[in-house]
Amino acid sequence: MSKKHLVENGPVTLTDANRLYMYALLRQAVGCGRQVFMPRVLEVLAEAGLTPENLGFESAEALFSKLADFCQLTTFKGGRHYVTVTPRADWDDALAAAEESKKPAGKGGKPWKRKKGAVKPVRPKTREPKPEPQPKPKPEAAAKKTAEPQPTPTEQAEASVEPAPVVEAAPEPEREPQPEREPKKAEEPVEQAAPKASAEPATATTDPGTTVTIPSILEQIAAQTPAEPEPSPAAPEPAPEPTPKPATPAAADPGAVATAPRTRDDLPRSFADEVSVKPAILGLLTRLLPFDADINRVLDEDLRVARATGTASGSRNLVTFPLRYLQEDGSAPLTVTIRRQAKAGDARRWQLTLVDGDDGTGSAHEAAGIEGLPQAEGGCWSQLSGARASDAADPVRDLAQFMEIGTWEGTLGTLATAAAPEKWNYPGEGVGKANRYGALRDYLASTLARVRAMGALAVAADGSLAAFDTGLATPMDEELYAVLSPTGTDIPWRLDGFATAGSGELGARLSATLPQLPARASYLGSIDDVAMRASAMVIPDYRSLLSAGLDRLPRGFLSQLVAGSDAEPLLGSLGQAQAPADHARAVKALARAIADEPGRYRRACRALEDAIALSRARAQRSYRHVAPAYDAARDRMLLLLPLALVDDAHVDCALALELMPSGAYQATSVVSPSRAYACARVVSAETPAWLAAADVLA
Repeated sequence: MSKKHLVENGPVTLTDANRLYMYALLRQAVGCGRQVFMPRVLEVLAEAGLTPENLGFESAEALFSKLADFCQLTTFKGGRHYVTVTPRADWDDALAAAEESKKPAGKGGKPWKRKKGAVKPVRPKTREPKPEPQPKPKPEAAAKKTAEPQPTPTEQAEASVEPAPVVEAAPEPEREPQPEREPKKAEEPVEQAAPKASAEPATATTDPGTTVTIPSILEQIAAQTPAEPEPSPAAPEPAPEPTPKPATPAAADPGAVATAPRTRDDLPRSFADEVSVKPAILGLLTRLLPFDADINRVLDEDLRVARATGTASGSRNLVTFPLRYLQEDGSAPLTVTIRRQAKAGDARRWQLTLVDGDDGTGSAHEAAGIEGLPQAEGGCWSQLSGARASDAADPVRDLAQFMEIGTWEGTLGTLATAAAPEKWNYPGEGVGKANRYGALRDYLASTLARVRAMGALAVAADGSLAAFDTGLATPMDEELYAVLSPTGTDIPWRLDGFATAGSGELGARLSATLPQLPARASYLGSIDDVAMRASAMVIPDYRSLLSAGLDRLPRGFLSQLVAGSDAEPLLGSLGQAQAPADHARAVKALARAIADEPGRYRRACRALEDAIALSRARAQRSYRHVAPAYDAARDRMLLLLPLALVDDAHVDCALALELMPSGAYQATSVVSPSRAYACARVVSAETPAWLAAADVLA
């Protein structure tokens, strides 16, 4: 880019010639009269060295609003912006005339008689990037000048003797006795640093600010004993680094828990601002994800979660990370791949290139269906409400966007080892399985959600540390605290580990930094959060219970309901469905078969009503029959009422009851025993007998 195209300060004024230039550029690259995804238009401008930033605009929307005479900006649902280049006949003529004027004049032509005053395309000027201010070494240089004239001959002679074993130091004393090279500043620091330590000249020569760093190094060396050159650089620098090392004593001392590994700093932090998306990839994501999904927000949040949890894999220039949605067969999460690109003037250094290995040109994902890919199963709170929207709150994702944890397996394993022994695996989880500590993950995410909702996160006055009470205790009944340190990025905190007050390095730092230890999260605000009102009505939403919660009802209850009818094969299909998409279709088909037959639907409703009446009678005899549960996604308290649908002596599932302002209980969801335990465990370790961890967990 030539200097005539640069302007130092102030917004860039776009003249008619500049607009004509940009019109010609976009007309040739993307065409006129059709909607084009805004990142693609920005790529075309960036290839010409034009970006909203270097043109003086705060955002791309502000730039296109300035170009409204030929660029129409349209915003669709989900925050997707499209640009339409409006055809301009007068500018087309001007461009044609400009092209004609470039042709050489024919024989006998008179080029000086051509029409003057016609607008010609001219590239807009851009802002010149401000150079970073460099420290002025005036006082240091003055100090050097005063010290140079007197000791120069003697010091140079001594320098030639001291580094005698060093091969590179031999030619230096021959050059420097010359009087012409004495005032050069680049050589003087090297001469002073060479006899002190062999490792310091390397840092002085590679660092562009040698005149600033050398005096500080000399001061450090002068304060020490000049016995050996090697210990001097090793003493001050590695001292703070061993702090994240104590990983082995985690089991014995919770205050010395290993810290989470550092996340990659070179990954993009804002997907919309740093990653460009091809139209083919955008179309593929639109077909795959649910129609109400905000694609930009999904990509941005899931990339942040992958950075915080260490699920982003690949090389320096090619990174793959998972999304919250599953593949068609439900075997693995949907993944996207971003590739680093280098384009002059383009702030987006990454490009979204693949979705599950598909670049958008094939037909590998045509089986997604009209409702889009299924979302991965959420935490225990996802069963506490009837219908689940694609944009529902997820405390696990919120935790990952709040603090870097390294990996889930490492963090949860460390916490489970430091805390008193408990069962934390859902059925199907454990050692050697695909997942572990699912109940502990939901517990930690729910606890942090409640702490943040209460404003109970303890933060140091200088912002150097934060902590919260996990609600767990060590085998010695000591409170376990999560200790965080600031990151200065879009993920504000980083989990350093779990500690007890005053124990280990983390515990000592916790006690020395915070004036008071973090308070525990509280959940119970009234007696209604613990006991069920005896005279209150229970109003079940049978439509929701027999549709969204149908697969959580016991199989024996469903088999009695559809035995000998045309819906019996559908129950068999539900048991054989393995993929989440097939399972969801089988649940819908069976729910439709039950709802379409009035007699069958009434029998199901009466069976649920009888089970509710029996459980309410037991709850009146003992308030401990119901279990208080915390819904972390909505920050509310519910009561879990056990239901015995097959055998009165055995609890099959639980009914989530929400106390309405009218004083009645609304029942909209069926909860499986394992998820019911996880929701109740957040509130208290003491659960009713029907929620014993030994019976409902793995």
